[in-house]
Amino acid sequence: MSDQIRSSVFIGREAAVHTGNGNQIISLGEATGKDPRRIADDQLLWFRQRFLSPGGFTRAGAVLESNGTVFLDGTPGTGRRTAAWILLGELYSGSETFHELLLKDKPPYLKTSQVGEGALVLVDLSAITSEQVWTEVQGELPDLRKVVHERGAHLVAVLPTRRVERLGADLGAYRVEITRPAGIGVLQRYLRMEGIPVAETDSAPQATTDFLLKNPSMQEIADFAALVVEARATAGSAGGFAAWCESALAALDNHQGKLVADDLVKLRKGPQRALLLATAMLHGAHIDVIHRATAAMLEGVKYPQDERPLLEWTDLAARFQKIGAAPDASGQVRFDKLGYDSAVRTHFWTHRPELREPIQKWVGDVVGLTGLETDDRDKLIKRFAELCLHDRYRDLLPTLVSQCAKDTGNSFRMGAAIQALRHGLQHEEHGRFFRQKIYEWSREANLPRGLTEVLVVACWQVMAVRHPDQAMVRLHHLARRERGTTHAHNALVQLVGADAQLRVRMLERLVERLQLEEWPIDTDLFVEFADPAPLTATGPRMRAPLSDPDLRERLITGWSIALHRRPYEVWRTQVERWIRTAFDDEPHREHLLDTLVAGCGQRADLLARLHVITRDLARPGTDGQERQAFLTDRVLRKINFSMAIGAV
Repeated sequence: MSDQIRSSVFIGREAAVHTGNGNQIISLGEATGKDPRRIADDQLLWFRQRFLSPGGFTRAGAVLESNGTVFLDGTPGTGRRTAAWILLGELYSGSETFHELLLKDKPPYLKTSQVGEGALVLVDLSAITSEQVWTEVQGELPDLRKVVHERGAHLVAVLPTRRVERLGADLGAYRVEITRPAGIGVLQRYLRMEGIPVAETDSAPQATTDFLLKNPSMQEIADFAALVVEARATAGSAGGFAAWCESALAALDNHQGKLVADDLVKLRKGPQRALLLATAMLHGAHIDVIHRATAAMLEGVKYPQDERPLLEWTDLAARFQKIGAAPDASGQVRFDKLGYDSAVRTHFWTHRPELREPIQKWVGDVVGLTGLETDDRDKLIKRFAELCLHDRYRDLLPTLVSQCAKDTGNSFRMGAAIQALRHGLQHEEHGRFFRQKIYEWSREANLPRGLTEVLVVACWQVMAVRHPDQAMVRLHHLARRERGTTHAHNALVQLVGADAQLRVRMLERLVERLQLEEWPIDTDLFVEFADPAPLTATGPRMRAPLSDPDLRERLITGWSIALHRRPYEVWRTQVERWIRTAFDDEPHREHLLDTLVAGCGQRADLLARLHVITRDLARPGTDGQERQAFLTDRVLRKINFSMAIGAV
């Protein structure tokens, strides 16, 4: 797949949804594209360009830097969640992992084991409405903060909006209230990033001033700014900033909804309504594409074909005029009224429930059309996702993903499947549903190849940015089941290899699973991930993972299973690495050797193999011969002790 997939960054209810250039997904046969940390860096850049610091932001940064923790308080709509990511982003050097720690459904609500070394952690508690739940969560916060401190991480928590019980004295020192920034400043920042200079927006019309005086949320201001930009694109310089704002406010107030209902009374014929809906879904696309998409919609709902001779058909210009739309000089079709396209989509989706499934199938067909620009394809998927992201309709989005992923030979449809899944995953309210859906998919036997490829990219380039643990679990399930490809395996290796703490959790997961069920790939993955270099490397707190006695016990169990179940050729190279590391790493030498010897258990053949490997690596003539001879003898003595032949 070589076409570019555009990034879609969901900032949350308190900011904006962005679709912009940035995430290039390369061939699925080669790898899975950008490292999640690079994607996080791209997203942070977009945030910073449009972010206007709210009141209290500077103090919050100082508290976070000096204490490693800050709790953000404030009213909804002030941009707390966005501020949280920006605060963490100020500490980002390019190597840290971002991690949104999600609340579990029951106590303990916070899984502190997921906090990685040096991680940048967000906990959003704003949705908590139960005072009892808040009390219990607050009781877990000191332990979370302790783990964050021990692991050299940083924590930003967004506090519940409505609560009776305040933070206790032990945590109150880390609380900072965030207050909304000036609305006009936020608006100007968004407009400036779209090429509208501040000089043109200094004198806001009264209606815009009144709108901003109502203290709209950051999301509402972002939506308004987007409509102003669209109004400018539609009207050009006509009327200037005041006229653009007037059109944007009318669209924002959704005055077009009643107008659509009235227009449909006049537009009774199926072809007219198909053209209306196709234009709304593909608003801004080329006239030829909309014409073909309209024909596809009529075919999808089994509308009778027009039997008249072609020369008697009404021309496109007249048909578009009937629905209040027209192509511009470049052939791109738009409605005359700003926001009318959104109102049309909403009306059909809300008031014609029998069309929801046909619309979903139609979208899956249209995204594969040649001649449809990448930008228009992305907008179509985004518009359909917006209609689906509701408790009642969200199942239609995974259905679209499955439909598009079947056509592995069509890069447009494969890209659309990834985009659809991206919108679901990045939605603040429904993201959990889509992560669970991917989990269910990942555990299916005989999952279609195309869907597997789409899920691999979604895990690596979307989930891993904020939820690396969950991405790891799903990639593990996919790697277990993939046949004929190694996409999931490669993505899992890249993800785990980039984060020492994630590697530890993956090793622990593998050992746990190896004791419960037998998947040959799990044994091979254990051997692959048991690389001694990251296990002996010191982290931000100057503590190597191998220094943890609990981890060593798990490694012993893992090595025991691997050495007993898999042939010598599978584990020999990794054992050699452990021995070489023991030669050079004196602080961890005993841990390395003891783990390997204990992993061999009482199997004389395995212990003999270990001795031979050590002896061959320390042959005469190599550097440090005396030291290596000592280590060979040391390994032999440990083996003898293990076999109860002698004592160390």
